[in-house]
Amino acid sequence: MAINTELIVIGDELLSGSVQDVNVSFLAQRLKSYGIKVLRVTFAPDQPVRLQETITITLKRTPLVITCGGLGPTSDDHTRSVAAAVFNSKLKRDERYLKILKRRYTRLGRKLSGMGATQADVPEGAKLLMNPEGAAPGLVLADEARTLICLPGVPREVRAIVEDSLLTWFEENYPQSGVSQDIFLRTVGTVETELSERIQPVISKYSRIKVSYLPQKGAVDLNIEVSEDREVLLRELCELLGTDIYAQERKDLSEVVGELLRKRGESLSVAESCSGGLLASRIVDIAGSSDYFLGGVVAYSNQAKKDFLGVSGNILTKHGVVSEEVARGMAEGTLKRFGSAYALSTTGIAGPGGGTSEKPVGLVYIGLATPDGSESHRFVFPGRRAYIRERTVVTALDILRRHLLSKVK
Repeated sequence: MAINTELIVIGDELLSGSVQDVNVSFLAQRLKSYGIKVLRVTFAPDQPVRLQETITITLKRTPLVITCGGLGPTSDDHTRSVAAAVFNSKLKRDERYLKILKRRYTRLGRKLSGMGATQADVPEGAKLLMNPEGAAPGLVLADEARTLICLPGVPREVRAIVEDSLLTWFEENYPQSGVSQDIFLRTVGTVETELSERIQPVISKYSRIKVSYLPQKGAVDLNIEVSEDREVLLRELCELLGTDIYAQERKDLSEVVGELLRKRGESLSVAESCSGGLLASRIVDIAGSSDYFLGGVVAYSNQAKKDFLGVSGNILTKHGVVSEEVARGMAEGTLKRFGSAYALSTTGIAGPGGGTSEKPVGLVYIGLATPDGSESHRFVFPGRRAYIRERTVVTALDILRRHLLSKVK
């Protein structure tokens, strides 16, 4: 049985548009995977009276509410005092948590100030949710009819508290929740409309079903709510989509590629021009990537491609820097320089200028060098510079993933 909740996101900077919220999507996805459904999201200002009014009204409508923001020590942080007022409580300094704060600041080589110490002032009776990434703890306040969970606003702290202690708290206090039975699939190499057409013959056989398409950069996530024959439907979709599915959970494509390389005991290096280090960054975002990633070169100029990767000047002159031949030469040179099992390369025109009728903005070549030889793939990606670079990275990782899947070691 699903548990319903509402989110209240707090901050004048969010209402003014000067800061973009990223917590809602994470919380909604993570909670849903645990059987907790977000019914509504409300944005509230850093103003005590209006914030108290918002929390009170929301708790009357939905007895489980989660807030984000306003737990810091500065003058615009009011969530602790407002939460106390909503539950007819008072702020009281938690001496035990104060000691934790002091130790944290000492480790950072800083002294805890009087203002910083206010983060240990919590509503009487509140349960503290430890914050591995920051100073302000999360809070849980509850009475017979209502539960209010207060989280910080800093995204990394929200993620840390949710994964470290909040889901455990839900498990202990809402045992009727649990892992969602939805089907979640991550696909790559297709677009939303094409994916919809492909799976329609399969999903049309089910009467009670809801399909959500979640486009990403160069990929599409599928979330399917189904109340019957879940395993049968999952099997049919996997057979239909094949290697277009790269994960059945919220894994990044670079993590999946890393797992394949680690399993095979093989290594990777990269050479980047148009992606400018973004491909290497995505790879090393994954903890443990040093097991298989040897390094990379950002060879932006023609001279760098010649000096560091050994690309022939004749090839650059004859075919141009954005070409199949240069992409292959970059990958081959990287493979040789690093001694890796595989090498990826990128070269293209990310724009907004520099395109021609023969080589338009968005033209990208991705090279792959392997123990068996090298290859190059041509693409024309739509959109602006940042999007083209992101699509290049996703596509490069997918090319390597599909190659690894095709090999039997």
